[in-house]
Amino acid sequence: MTGKLHTIQYLRAVAATLVLISHALLYPLTGHVLAYGRLGWLGVILFFAISGFIMVIVTGQESFDPLGFLKRRIVRVVPLYWAFTGVAALLALLAPGLFKTTIFDLGQLGLSLLFVPFYNPASHGLHPLYKLGWTLNYEMFFYVSFALLAVFSARRRALALTILYVVLATIGSVLHPAGAIPAFYTSYMPLAFVAGVWMGIWSLEGALARWVPRLAGPLLVTVVLGLGIGFQRDIGVVEDGLSFVALLAAVLALMALSVAFEAKMPRFSILETLGDASYSIYLVHIFAVGAIAGMALKLIGTENDVLVAAILLAAIVGGIGAGLVLYRLVERPLMRSLRPRA
Repeated sequence: MTGKLHTIQYLRAVAATLVLISHALLYPLTGHVLAYGRLGWLGVILFFAISGFIMVIVTGQESFDPLGFLKRRIVRVVPLYWAFTGVAALLALLAPGLFKTTIFDLGQLGLSLLFVPFYNPASHGLHPLYKLGWTLNYEMFFYVSFALLAVFSARRRALALTILYVVLATIGSVLHPAGAIPAFYTSYMPLAFVAGVWMGIWSLEGALARWVPRLAGPLLVTVVLGLGIGFQRDIGVVEDGLSFVALLAAVLALMALSVAFEAKMPRFSILETLGDASYSIYLVHIFAVGAIAGMALKLIGTENDVLVAAILLAAIVGGIGAGLVLYRLVERPLMRSLRPRA
């Protein structure tokens, strides 16, 4: 890929912001899981689909070097994630009262650093020590799967990946395995990567440029209906299969429109910058949100709606600001120094 797709950067900014907003809402809305949970879930689905799309675009139509690919992905993901996992572990050890669902455990720390899923009794889910890392466990799973298919052409790679992830999701939905590792990898969540991969294939082959302008109206309707169904359906859990399908459909329609109309879209430098910093925002925002929203709402309560809204806005702005600072001072210089070695 010779340059960035600016609209994809905009969507990365949207994904990071959705996750940030959902975690900010966690503090005053702890009794209304669906209200903030689906926002964050939508952000993750969007992140996964974008990852699938980008991996196809950067590797192209033919086979590629799997080791070089994995080195680049490790350099991109691992250093910052390990750093934040280490910070969370240290704080959980020295000041455990700061956390609700994080405890220090040496075994959990080792599994987290190796991207091995496990049941976390503190969070009551399949979360690593730094809870946000569950999405990165899926990312690394996708990268390894993608690299193992490097000898094939892009379309055959997409087909093999589709078969693999559909079979795993089917096993999960039928057998409901109890073990942490089989339960994690037989989820339907990796299907979002597959959907993004096919979007990348159609982009490379020119299908999006040919067909999306003709189908812009139905695609816009798909975005609206997908979001409507995804947020209205309530069976008592955030991660509901039908809601996943609806939200993924909305995400794919939005991505198709964004890529097809890339040349006609205006440039928004702030969104592009937020897209560049989306990984830093994702990793650091929970500390900023906890420091601002968690502490302030503990002091003043949640009775005054105006004050609560102001605190939440401050937490969201603080999370974005912390991510931008991390990106400019740490992530960007670190990537510049590590990429030549990869």
